[in-house]
Amino acid sequence: MRVLLRQHAIAIVALTALTGWWLSPVLRHLDTAIPGVNAGDNVTFLWNLWWMRYVLHHPGYSFFSTPFLFHPFGVDLTLHTHTALPALAAALVGPTSLIASQNLLIAAHVWLNFVCSYALAYRVTRYVPGALAAALVFGTSPFIAAHLTGHFNLIAAWVIPLVCVLTWHVSERASIRAGACLGVALAAAAYLDYYLFIFAGLLVALRWAAQCSTVTIRTPRRSALRRAVLTGIVVLLALDALLIVWILTTQVDRIDIGPVRASVRGVGNPVTFAWLLLVAAAAALVLPRLSMTFTPAARQNRRALVAAAVVAVALLMPLLVNGVKLWSGGQYVSQRYLWRSAPGGIDAATFALGNPYRLWQGEWVRSIYSRLQIDPIEACGWMPYVALILGALAIAAQRRDPVVREWTFAGSVFLIWALGPWLLAYGRQTPLILPGIALRFVPVIANARIPGRAMVVVYLALAILAAIGTAWLARQDRSRNVLALSLVLLALECAPAAPSVYRLHVPSLYTQLKDASLPGAVCELPLGLRDGFGETGAFDSEALFAQTIHERPIVGGFVARLSPDITRKYLATPVLGSLLRLSAGGPLSDENAQLDPAKAASHLTSLGIVYLVLDTRRAPPDLIRYVHTAIALRLVGEEDGRTFYQVASAAASRDGASH
Repeated sequence: MRVLLRQHAIAIVALTALTGWWLSPVLRHLDTAIPGVNAGDNVTFLWNLWWMRYVLHHPGYSFFSTPFLFHPFGVDLTLHTHTALPALAAALVGPTSLIASQNLLIAAHVWLNFVCSYALAYRVTRYVPGALAAALVFGTSPFIAAHLTGHFNLIAAWVIPLVCVLTWHVSERASIRAGACLGVALAAAAYLDYYLFIFAGLLVALRWAAQCSTVTIRTPRRSALRRAVLTGIVVLLALDALLIVWILTTQVDRIDIGPVRASVRGVGNPVTFAWLLLVAAAAALVLPRLSMTFTPAARQNRRALVAAAVVAVALLMPLLVNGVKLWSGGQYVSQRYLWRSAPGGIDAATFALGNPYRLWQGEWVRSIYSRLQIDPIEACGWMPYVALILGALAIAAQRRDPVVREWTFAGSVFLIWALGPWLLAYGRQTPLILPGIALRFVPVIANARIPGRAMVVVYLALAILAAIGTAWLARQDRSRNVLALSLVLLALECAPAAPSVYRLHVPSLYTQLKDASLPGAVCELPLGLRDGFGETGAFDSEALFAQTIHERPIVGGFVARLSPDITRKYLATPVLGSLLRLSAGGPLSDENAQLDPAKAASHLTSLGIVYLVLDTRRAPPDLIRYVHTAIALRLVGEEDGRTFYQVASAAASRDGASH
């Protein structure tokens, strides 16, 4: 036991050292910079921490809605990437500095990714070097490294192996207490990130399905129907091939069959049809060979699962209640897209192109991605070759092991999901349709709209299989040198590059706005309304960090899901509509001067807007002219390319009140 504890302690120390080395640029600038190359999504999570602190210190506010964004209308945060759990932890025990709190959360997430995947792999293999290999594969995966540049919600992937550990514990112990712990972990996933919650929930479902079902391969009976189906598919494939050849050789762009006219601009649709025929043929050949039998779960297992569900639902009640209110009020926002415009998944070429976030040659690989127009954050599916070899060893040598089967199946399912609705290769969409296209019709799962993020589970499955392969290799005679070489090569493959850091700085005049006695909101110009689907106007994410300084409501803002009603209200509001259109580059000539400067200022004051901050470096010329000529303002000061104004009518109201 002492030897084992010493081994675990050495492993934890090694993983802690790896975390510190990887994040050294962040830790060196603990309270002045955050990961990222500029201000973007990364600043959103600073705002989340600030809003949680504000709510805790100002009774009467709810964390899941705020009047401080999109003033004067406010916005619901239920569908936002609010990261409520880490925000609460930082508010209760974090340092005073928001930046330091965020950076410590990032370090905690990265460390927990290593530790939780290590714990899961050790539970499976009971072999410390194998568990360390799994921690390395999962903790340094391109998924974690890519989202370390700004999506701080997704780097909290540790909750997935944690849920898996608790799920295995429940399946073995089957106690209500174990089920309750699993329910807490599932609820924690939801308060970390929506994608992580969906992935963790599906893994729990797959585990319980594996316990209650058995799939066997049998010799199918001869079937005239199956032969007829396969013959029909072959005939259709032949006709489709002839059509493809005809389109390529005749260069036609339209087919007329009586009154029917069909546009023919390429062979994409015929190739898609051929692909679907091949999938149908494969299904006709394989499905009759599979036989599935179900065995009811034991009563204790059912009770534990019910306990997990009850606890999870109880803890998720704030989100569920708010979600129902949004849906019943017609404010539930989801992406709308057509078949070919659905978000793409992993680019198949990245499996060979390399890791864009590796210490060795990562910058060179990113340049290749850039030339091919491949998104290195959401479209990278590279996996360490040594881990693939170790995983293949596990599958080949222990294919009858139910754990190997479960993780192979789970990894395959999530890999198909991650590939998206259409196969992508070298930055281009191929005509090959994939099963992921059907997920848009599945409630709840459809909102996990970016399929490439399912790769996080693929990396976890690969990590566990690599750990099993490592443990198997260690048991073989004369394999010590091969094992040592494999682990060294794996470490070299997985060595991550240090993240870029972005130094945050706001003009000191924002501090003056906080101390000013005149209450009211701030309008940052250019003005923008942004969510995960797009932007109206032009929003600067630094405005979110500035708000944590002056602590006033701001006009516009960013949330992950913004109701179109709010955009319509802005565009229909005098002055604000003009500011929004001009911020987007609209011409000043299109804006009718319905109000003179004094009345325009009075209108802003009636909306509770008392300060305007004009960023002259980013503002279009027509927006600058509108601000100078159409609104009565008082100059407060200038700093770092920003000009600070006070609405004249608000100042006059204050002066009159003081007299």
